[in-house]
Amino acid sequence: MRLARDVGGSGPPLLLIAGTGFPGATWHREELIGPLRERFTVITFDHRGTGDSPGTSGPYSTRLFAADALALLRELNLGPAHLLGHSMGGRVAQWMLLDGRDQVDSVVLAATGPGQFRDDQVVTRGIPVTTCLWMAEHGYEGYLRRHIPATFFTPEFAAAEPERVRWLVDAFWEHRPPLEDYLKHVIARQTHQSAHLLSRMDVPALVLVGERDTHQGGTGSHWEQSRHLAAHLPDATFRSIPGSAHGYFWQDPAATVRELAGWLGSRRPRESAR
Repeated sequence: MRLARDVGGSGPPLLLIAGTGFPGATWHREELIGPLRERFTVITFDHRGTGDSPGTSGPYSTRLFAADALALLRELNLGPAHLLGHSMGGRVAQWMLLDGRDQVDSVVLAATGPGQFRDDQVVTRGIPVTTCLWMAEHGYEGYLRRHIPATFFTPEFAAAEPERVRWLVDAFWEHRPPLEDYLKHVIARQTHQSAHLLSRMDVPALVLVGERDTHQGGTGSHWEQSRHLAAHLPDATFRSIPGSAHGYFWQDPAATVRELAGWLGSRRPRESAR
């Protein structure tokens, strides 16, 4: 299928892969995309079922989303590229490494994880109960307007900068997936499992997480998951963004861009697979 996409900037290609149900329009143009485009050819896109990319019948999976993204890189003739996957997008990036190594230069695994990796912390393989309860009580929009501020931002930032928080929620809602597609994205995230395959992900990896991304969500704590990734990937560097939670791209974009530019700038591009 053809994904809606946006390409701009110059330099090595950098593919941004958004999280659960998030359309490409949620990447902030001025504070994130603009600075990155000064150094990279930045590609953003809408996952199937989000934004301007149509949904399809049947179940979704992170491996299916990875196949979509790999097809996009090949269509654009921009591989091998740096990958940056946030949250569910990081799970998609892991499958891109496994299924399309020729299209991948390096990867930033941003606030993400490999599925279940502890016997005493079982991952729900479906829609988490809390999500169901919040949606039943508040509806689709009401759920998102509570869930995003509560998990993406620290409480003090959300209180001090309500307009910045509202920008992200509004950008999501304006380009939201239909509810069925959103729930299929949630299930795709929850059923992701790659912990047993980490040793095969042999590209340079930056594991980047917010210092305060300790919320116990549907897949557990992203801080714990990020530490596990960094310890088990063959070539990983671990970094954290001070004072930020899950949404550090929006809470502290300047610090995030510095980390990305510094680490990605130190990578020597592989010879193009084109």
